[in-house]
Amino acid sequence: MGFQLSLALAPANRVYQPRGINALQRLFKEHFQSFADQYEAKHAIIYGRFRIERITEVVEKFILCGDYTQGVARIQCTNPDCKYEYFRPFSFKSFYFCPACSQKRTLLFSQYMNERLLLALPHRQFVFTLPKLLRPYFRHNRRLFSEISRIIFAILQEFYTEAAQRPVRTGMVLAYQTSGEFLRWNPHFHCLVLEGGFDDRGKFIHLPLGDIQRMSEYFRRVIIKFFLKQQLISARVATSLINWKHSGFSVDHSIRVPASSIKAREALSQYIACPPLSLKKIGIQENGEATVISFTSDNEFFAGKTESFALMRFLLELTQHIPPKGCQYIRRYGLYASRTKGKWPDKPQVARLAPAGWKKQQQQPDPEVHPYEAEAACSVSEKESRSTWARLIAQVYEVDPLVCPRCSAPLRILAVITDPAEVKKILRHLVKTGRSPPGLDPSFA
Repeated sequence: MGFQLSLALAPANRVYQPRGINALQRLFKEHFQSFADQYEAKHAIIYGRFRIERITEVVEKFILCGDYTQGVARIQCTNPDCKYEYFRPFSFKSFYFCPACSQKRTLLFSQYMNERLLLALPHRQFVFTLPKLLRPYFRHNRRLFSEISRIIFAILQEFYTEAAQRPVRTGMVLAYQTSGEFLRWNPHFHCLVLEGGFDDRGKFIHLPLGDIQRMSEYFRRVIIKFFLKQQLISARVATSLINWKHSGFSVDHSIRVPASSIKAREALSQYIACPPLSLKKIGIQENGEATVISFTSDNEFFAGKTESFALMRFLLELTQHIPPKGCQYIRRYGLYASRTKGKWPDKPQVARLAPAGWKKQQQQPDPEVHPYEAEAACSVSEKESRSTWARLIAQVYEVDPLVCPRCSAPLRILAVITDPAEVKKILRHLVKTGRSPPGLDPSFA
């Protein structure tokens, strides 16, 4: 059966349920082995050697994510006259790849940014992009972005200091993204930066930078110098990049976030932490010859444009965005760095502008509750884990998974079942009695 993938504009009302093995999971389950067999021979040189092990690890988790056969939680209504119940599958946390897992991570990151990190001050988003000539280097050296991240913060800090005509301390959250429209390889950097900084006396200096042409040119020269120093490009190539009229380097700072705009902070935080692909943007149609349809975002430049891919190319374009294990794609600098944030209580001029969640944590410390860290798994109490899961489900799908849909009584988790034999026995019974869980293949029984 042949597959063809085409991309077009997504309808605004398209929704999905991240349960069971969805169409994208079935595609990987049926065709990934053939893709893996061809990778080393045909694609490793372009898409990166030694990557197939990491890709396989993530894809295997993705295929099992939300699979009822891997284990379920039994959830039942506490009302004795109702006793409504349902089964919930497990998540395997394949972040940056599984759209459902990544959505939860994105929402947690957004809440952490808004409730415990961002100061009540104006911020601005900077987007740093690189020319096509330099982008392949990031494909083969996935840790280059950490060096560029530090360079970007140093550039912003330097320009702020020059604009204020005195040393100032600012804060920045940087998110590195590798994908552009249509899953193209386009490494770029989203930076959420304070629109100003604090001087040595603790006074905040507002610095709404206007024309940043000088910053763009300085960014170009610093990056070229870095690539030349790392011996990634030759002096001839460096000279050519310097002399290009349209260099491909750019810095955009058109989006400003007012100090009082909570919704803008949440939306921008979710945007900079979003994964390469969302299930809201794709659909798989199987009519004779199977057709995979993926939709672009509502980008004005690409509105109405459609692009088609063969199956193997789609798998390559999607899996190239899987990060190396342990690689942190979101970093914090300056006032927002972990070490500096720990000193906020000693800086009253900063602490008074801290978000409410951070202030509450300082007043009533709870050893069981740990703030969500964007790039590291954190241990939380069982109670908080359940409440967080329920809150996020309610936020995304506008339904509370721990409230009975029949009588509105609280639901409780009766049991967590991981034994494969018991899970299959339960699922077969549900299918035969016509109560198959959402997303479970009816042919299972």
